Amino acid sequence: MKNLKEIVFAVLSIVMVVLIIKGERIDRTISTVKITGVVENPIGDTVKFYGPDSTYITSLDTITGIFSIEFDWDTAAFFSFFHGVESTKMFVKPYDEIQLTINTEEFDETIQYTGSRESSFLAWEYIYNEENEFPDIFKLPFDALDSVFEAKYRPVLSRAETFKKLSPKFYEAYITQYNATIESYKNRHNALSALPKVGEDPFDFTFSDRDGNDVSLSDFIGSVVYVDVWATWCGPCVYEVPFLVEIEEEYKGNNIVFLGVSVDTDAEAWMNFIDNNAMHSIHVNTGGWETQMMDDYAINGIPRFMIFDSNGKVFNLNAPRPSSDEIRPILDSLLFE
Repeated sequence: MKNLKEIVFAVLSIVMVVLIIKGERIDRTISTVKITGVVENPIGDTVKFYGPDSTYITSLDTITGIFSIEFDWDTAAFFSFFHGVESTKMFVKPYDEIQLTINTEEFDETIQYTGSRESSFLAWEYIYNEENEFPDIFKLPFDALDSVFEAKYRPVLSRAETFKKLSPKFYEAYITQYNATIESYKNRHNALSALPKVGEDPFDFTFSDRDGNDVSLSDFIGSVVYVDVWATWCGPCVYEVPFLVEIEEEYKGNNIVFLGVSVDTDAEAWMNFIDNNAMHSIHVNTGGWETQMMDDYAINGIPRFMIFDSNGKVFNLNAPRPSSDEIRPILDSLLFE
């Protein structure tokens, strides 16, 4: 027998749909979108919808889990639905009236849409990808990528074909996104293949420190170098700072350089953060993400930690973070053995 909580949730879902059906119709002279839903086990009091260059936020009843939002939208586009730290993809068109239900304890596995076949397809695609393991494409020959993708996504593309007439704008957007994903994987495959291997010479880079002096990776040949690529706006980067400061203090006086490479565009925020957090390592700033160093080292997410040995050679281009139990034994092996 279902427990009381499940019964209440089911009743609320039915009530919500009935209210939607009986409610006032949208003025069809305006391309308004209406999204309503029920979130079981809500973990906050808001839900968010992120579209191209637009964000829509509405309140959520933390007891019933019911929410409702309307906004003007005049094109067909992919959206992301966020609640807490979880998110899922949607597809929104002008005049859409979409209802969704979801349980936060199994976010993507429980989401159901009414009024959006496109969003229902995206929800199904997520489950398909979860249930069908994808091979590590970065270990495959480049020439095999097309055939691997085709075999993996054949059922998905077959189902997507049904939208060619049913929802041509969605089909076009989905296929465009699919092709872009393949191209992105190919580009990353090439970038990773070009990375210097352990014991090889690294790609050198030069950036300015806070005083305007040029600092290069090659300046530190003769010392072990622990590089931290980070930014003040990056939550995981900030989380690592106290652990990094602790390691800096612990290894003070040893033949190791801690080199912080910030990708901040706001130089003042970067310098203030360094001062406020007593970061004593050497710091340089790239002025932004788009630099040759980021391309050379195939960095598509931060923080990224890298280690170079005292001979100036590559040791680890995806090194453990300061918070990891693995980092000290690695540094010790380079410094004391």
